[in-house]
Amino acid sequence: MTVKKRSERRRHRRRRYNANVGILLVTVVVLCFAAVMGVRMSTLRVTAQSYENQVAALQAELEAEEERESELAESKAYVQTREYIEKIARERLGLVGEDETVVKPNDD
Repeated sequence: MTVKKRSERRRHRRRRYNANVGILLVTVVVLCFAAVMGVRMSTLRVTAQSYENQVAALQAELEAEEERESELAESKAYVQTREYIEKIARERLGLVGEDETVVKPNDD
């Protein structure tokens, strides 16, 4: 074997070795990137689930407040009726209508 062929063989082996090392490094970098992205996606899923739970809780709270608002509106309308005013006048103030007679039981 000649010196020229030996040096060509060495260069060929070195190139092949360098190519294999390069492929290995690229593979390691891609795997690390994939691992980091997997962990990040997992934490984002947990965060998204937390936000969904928070949205559901706030939606339930909003519905409860809307129901309360409706009840208050009904109560406000009732308080402004003549029936309510007469009821309060009888219960709290002891008043009676013009055509009514008060009958009190004897405390014997």
